[in-house]
Amino acid sequence: MHVESCIIAFSLGVFTFSLFSFKSFAIFQQCSYRIGEFLFAIFRERCDEICRLLTYSLAFGLILPFSGLAVKLGQVYFAVVFACLCIIFSGIYFCKSEIIKPPKFTRRYVRIFCTSALMYGLYTVAVLYLASSLRYGVYIFLIAFALLTVLSPFFICLGKTVNYPYDKIRYELSKLICNRRLNKSAGLIKIGITGSFGKTSVKNYLAGMLSVKYKVLSTPKSFNTPLGICRAVKGIDTNCDVFIAEMGARYKNDIKELCKIVCPSIGVVTGIACQHTATLGDIDGVKRAKNQLIEALPQSGFAVFSSQTPKSQQMFEEAKCLKYSVGRDMKDYVYYRNFKQYKDGIRFEIVVDEMSYRTFAPLLGEHNATNICLAAAVALRLGIKIEQILSVIPTLRAVEHRAEMTVSNNGITVIDDGYNGNIDGITSTARAVDCIDGYKIAITSGVVEVGKNSRQINYEVGRILSRHFNLVVAVGVNSSAIKEGAEKQAEVICVGKTQETADIIQKRAKSGDVVAFFNDLPDRY
Repeated sequence: MHVESCIIAFSLGVFTFSLFSFKSFAIFQQCSYRIGEFLFAIFRERCDEICRLLTYSLAFGLILPFSGLAVKLGQVYFAVVFACLCIIFSGIYFCKSEIIKPPKFTRRYVRIFCTSALMYGLYTVAVLYLASSLRYGVYIFLIAFALLTVLSPFFICLGKTVNYPYDKIRYELSKLICNRRLNKSAGLIKIGITGSFGKTSVKNYLAGMLSVKYKVLSTPKSFNTPLGICRAVKGIDTNCDVFIAEMGARYKNDIKELCKIVCPSIGVVTGIACQHTATLGDIDGVKRAKNQLIEALPQSGFAVFSSQTPKSQQMFEEAKCLKYSVGRDMKDYVYYRNFKQYKDGIRFEIVVDEMSYRTFAPLLGEHNATNICLAAAVALRLGIKIEQILSVIPTLRAVEHRAEMTVSNNGITVIDDGYNGNIDGITSTARAVDCIDGYKIAITSGVVEVGKNSRQINYEVGRILSRHFNLVVAVGVNSSAIKEGAEKQAEVICVGKTQETADIIQKRAKSGDVVAFFNDLPDRY
């Protein structure tokens, strides 16, 4: 077999893999590079993706019976021409496949992708080598090439497996270095924030309040994994007084691992809901996972809990450390009352030590009053005066994609609540929309990663949104449950792809109307 043929076959393999695996890689990244979860998503939750790949393979196979005459070109060259035609044919249909959340090109992503593509190319060369030594080898090559599309998810898993030793060593070293950096300063105050929702908002609000007295470093954006925290700690220096770590949990020991890295002395629980029950089992599994933060606190530390959800209130009652509850109950350490939502923000009274203080924040939703009180409770315990806290509250801004309100150039009020929707947040934001005039449109994919409770919860999503919006556009796999739960006063439209929502908005929304987005929809759903 000629070297030129090997180079062509290798190049075709790499190109084919790049073409057909892009969406699969997006799903793989959304599954946190976990092979078992990825294969489940591909073969159970995204069966249409496999059907699409099988269709391409079948199209390749159907061409085989008509390929006899072309063998006169020579087996190797015919195989190359045939493969190119198949790629062009399939590429046309591939371009129609919608990728909602393209993968992020992290170093880990690039390593796994390059390794998988390399092995894919070598597989193509090996098949061509075998085919060239047999009488009817061209047919073997074509059949093997046709199977490449269906095999692409397995090559992704193989690429991850090959990289696992390097990734594991790098992962453990990163955690060790991060832990040493955090423990270098004996006086560093370390705060962990967890919960089913509101973590990023509370983190940002707390950082703002503490900044009046301390030099504060917090994890950026929604970085709440070990590697995310390790990346944030690279920016720490000896002058840093406070480190705030957002802590997420999709599996039962995630928080425990994060606590070993950070060793927090203060814990904050924002609330417990049926989020990630697909991987944590049920809401009690969520509670146990979040409680690992409280169990990790030293005797000299303290914890702050939201009293707004039954399970977080239960965690407060069971906690053995110094503890404080926050919410709207007069028994709480810090609570709010007389809440009012206006178009420009929220107004309420924050109560501390039986003293009431009127305040305003340019935010949307009653849940933000709780988030502010949680941050205030920690700030008060760390020596920030209530007058300083009150001066910071009006400067707080909505976190990106968390009930973020803007007005478009054509006069439409856009509410972006698209990050990781949960039933509590959707309810709060939907109620807040009542203070805004105009025709109201809600775009939602519902609540995901809630396991067996999915239909029940998304039924409730439909019921809630239909009470506050004139039109509900339900997207994706949860659309039928959302429509079923919607009450008669609202119109409901179900669509399969997010691209279809743009046409609906263009036709139905005009200046002065409201368009609200609830939750983004990962490609795995």
